[in-house]
Amino acid sequence: KAATDHVRIGFTVAKEPPARRYVSLFTSSPTDPEHFVIPPNDPNWKSPPGVVTFAQDVELVFMMPHMHSRGKDMTYTLEYPDGRTEAVLSVPRYDFNWQLGYDTSIKVPKGTKLRVDAHFDNSPNNKFNPNPSRSVYYGEMTWEEMMFGFFSVVVDKDADTGKILEKRPQ
Repeated sequence: KAATDHVRIGFTVAKEPPARRYVSLFTSSPTDPEHFVIPPNDPNWKSPPGVVTFAQDVELVFMMPHMHSRGKDMTYTLEYPDGRTEAVLSVPRYDFNWQLGYDTSIKVPKGTKLRVDAHFDNSPNNKFNPNPSRSVYYGEMTWEEMMFGFFSVVVDKDADTGKILEKRPQ
């Protein structure tokens, strides 16, 4: 039914610049066909992990798994410099139709690794699988697959955002 709406927007202007910055980042498994190919009829294929190392202290504030229709589960794990590990997000029943983001607040010291692991179901038991009888490669189309672990951090306002993560060797 038709309705009229009167939208009102309010702004609050800060008296000084914010002390911290919000930065969105991601990690991914390798995308090349040698490392990322889901075999036909495999109900629990484990992709190579996505791994990044923090080059400075950060506060991890957001995580969002992203895969396509064969995505089965995803886990984010912090591996601290002292050897401790902590699973900070486990999505045991990933659903492409319900791509949710998760807010958190975890102080992460410099040198900590964030590891993202995922499994895929390329079997006939996956009702969303467009074709379980074919190998599936990394790609942008939903009939292909991808494995992105999106995450966001908060850092000091003066932090160089290009140096939040250690550069991977080429």
